[in-house]
Parts: sequence; C-alpha cells; structure tokens
Amino acid sequence: MRRLLLLLGFLCAFSAHAQKEIFAMAIGNWRNGPVVYLTPVFATTEMFTTPQLLAQVKNEHEELNVAADVDVMRFASREEGEQHRLELKAKYGVRKLEVVLLEAPAKEEAAPAQH
Repeated sequence: MRRLLLLLGFLCAFSAHAQKEIFAMAIGNWRNGPVVYLTPVFATTEMFTTPQLLAQVKNEHEELNVAADVDVMRFASREEGEQHRLELKAKYGVRKLEVVLLEAPAKEEAAPAQH
C-alpha cells in the first residue's frame, strides 16, 4: 500500500508539472507567402502537442486550412508572444509580403431563454 501511494504521488507530481501554462501562436504561409497569416497569441499548456494545436487553430481560422506552411510557436509569456508577432509582421513587411493579423474567434454567447 505504501508503494502504491508513493507511485501515485510521483505520477501526480509529473502530470501536474506537464500542465504548466504557456502561450502560443500559429503562422501560415511562413516560407514564401504570398500572404502570411499570424494568429493571435493564445493560452495553452505544455501538454498539447504541435498537431493538436494545429488542429485547434485550423478549426478557429479558415485561412490556415488553405495555407501551404503552418507552424506553431510557443512562448513563456503573453508579452513575449505579442512582441514576436509584431516583429514577424515587420520582418515580412521588409520582404514585401502581405501580412494578415488574424483576430481571435468571437465567443458564442448563450441565447437568452424565451418564455
């Protein structure tokens, strides 16, 4: 019983560590454009893999479904992500590529109950 509790304690400690909050953003057509798409920075956890995050952003942003190259970038803080997003916009502007800053999807509000 003692070993079982010790094992459960270790498993809980490792799973809690993997849940650390991080921030991410996706970038579409990042190699050669012609239009580069940058998603907003969003909160996630270290638990999610790149394919899972790609599926999420492609579901939220239709433009990324037709993009040739889509990748996810991760950041330790929201500020770091926002700064990098602005730097990318400037760098792609220097290359004369159009940059589209995608907006966060609108939250669906529950319709009020009708009597």
